[in-house]
Amino acid sequence: LHAMHTVKSARFTAAERLERKNLMSVFALSMVSLYFVGLSVWQVIYGASLSEPTNRLVTLVSIMSSICTLVLALIDSMNDHKIKAHHMHACALSVNDLYQEFRALQTNDVATVQEFRRRYNEAVRGCPVNHTRVDYLMTRAERTGRWETKAWAHLRYMLDVYGLYGACLLSPPLVLLFFA
Repeated sequence: LHAMHTVKSARFTAAERLERKNLMSVFALSMVSLYFVGLSVWQVIYGASLSEPTNRLVTLVSIMSSICTLVLALIDSMNDHKIKAHHMHACALSVNDLYQEFRALQTNDVATVQEFRRRYNEAVRGCPVNHTRVDYLMTRAERTGRWETKAWAHLRYMLDVYGLYGACLLSPPLVLLFFA
């Protein structure tokens, strides 16, 4: 029961994390593409009135935005977060059904326990992806009452979901602000 509860919780967490990553990926890719196009149009219109250092800075940020667009597009095409989230959610539902059924049964019969173990293993092996350490840490943190454990797990979760996309969204405007 403990293993079933842990796996179903970790997989539900993984499904949610992957859905968020998919949403952030689409948003970040759109915004960084907008930076690139916007800066290029702005440079064409106002390039003649800009000083040479400012023009080079805008070109640099435009190149950075295009590189971020390329990197995000490649990462997004390789990871397919939405499909992985679907698999995780389906697996978590299967394990949850077994968990509820086994909990209601309350038996110590070895043959029955072995049958549930076999069905549980089939459900877990039937999922083509596995949850990550971040998902497990989030699940474990929710079970413990210690705020330090929860804070560390949430920090790792936030970095996993938002770290790369936040860096790609913030770096072009920050370079413009700091070097303008």
